[in-house]
Amino acid sequence: MRVPVPRWRRWAIVLGVLVAVGGSGAGPARAQQAAGVPGPCARSQGLLTPDDREAIGRVILQRTQEKLGLTDQQAEQIRTVLQSRRDEARADVQALCEARLDLRQLLDRQDSDPVALKAAAEQVKALQGKFLDRRIETAITLRSQLTPDQWAKWLELRKTMGRRWMGRGRGFNS
Repeated sequence: MRVPVPRWRRWAIVLGVLVAVGGSGAGPARAQQAAGVPGPCARSQGLLTPDDREAIGRVILQRTQEKLGLTDQQAEQIRTVLQSRRDEARADVQALCEARLDLRQLLDRQDSDPVALKAAAEQVKALQGKFLDRRIETAITLRSQLTPDQWAKWLELRKTMGRRWMGRGRGFNS
């Protein structure tokens, strides 16, 4: 004999599957935004052109090379590693932003299903874990290409940059 499944439970399962696969009940609402209007996760181009960004990147790399005493080969290897990690992270940044929006929308609703909330939270945790893994891999790769003295200087440079960019002394803590 087949036991009937309550209607709300079927919807909870469907929503949980959608969230687990990468979509969500809130996805269609975002897709229906007016054409040409960027969504909350759209990355603005800002005031700098891609050429400007590339030029600034070259200057920063040159200064880093001088401060750490890197060879040209080391500088090129570090540039390549950082660029590839940045390229890998772009899609994940978008996915994390969307997952956080989905979670926020579910949290804001009084009637949201706990199963869907947990699934959305798991998706956010998985993406955040992916970022942490990538940061650790990058640190290990960079550390392997630097001498111990250069690594110590690199850490100090990162702390200084963190204070300048993050404000109030919050920097990269190793």
